[in-house]
Amino acid sequence: MGSTVSEGARALLTMTLVLGGTVAALATLDSVPTWLHGQPRGVRRVDTVEDAERRLQTKVLLPSYFPDTLRWPPSGVRFTRDEGGAVALDFLGKDGTPALLLVESVTDRAIPEGLQGRLAIIQQQSAPLGDGAVLARVVAEDGTLWSQLDWSRGGRRFLLRGRGSLEDLLRMARSTHGETR
Repeated sequence: MGSTVSEGARALLTMTLVLGGTVAALATLDSVPTWLHGQPRGVRRVDTVEDAERRLQTKVLLPSYFPDTLRWPPSGVRFTRDEGGAVALDFLGKDGTPALLLVESVTDRAIPEGLQGRLAIIQQQSAPLGDGAVLARVVAEDGTLWSQLDWSRGGRRFLLRGRGSLEDLLRMARSTHGETR
């Protein structure tokens, strides 16, 4: 009977080690795309806004006002299905430097952190875009200063972060909802 218990314990130990190793290997493999692409978990890059719309199965609302200081099309398009789904569009200025980030969540939930990047808020106040709209001055990871608008409308959450004029950000935000002022 002693050898049967010993064999059972060995089999249990072997099975535990195999399953533990499998879990560790799968976790490692799951994180490889994040390491390769430099994106947070769950964030994927696509080539166009239309590709993001197909993946999220919804239309992305774009501003009808677009300053001529920015280059079209976006230099980067990222999306996530986490927290209901969201898309981020990166724009370069005419000089080729990062100039604008537009993030849209397809729900009224908070913008997923993986699409915002890390930053420090140095000042914030209410913005003239309705209840809950916030205007902030933020410092990005690279030390650059940006203006940021965060607001909700029509069941969606939006974030505009730009290095240009605050008036351009406000005009873009208003035109995203069909307003022309």
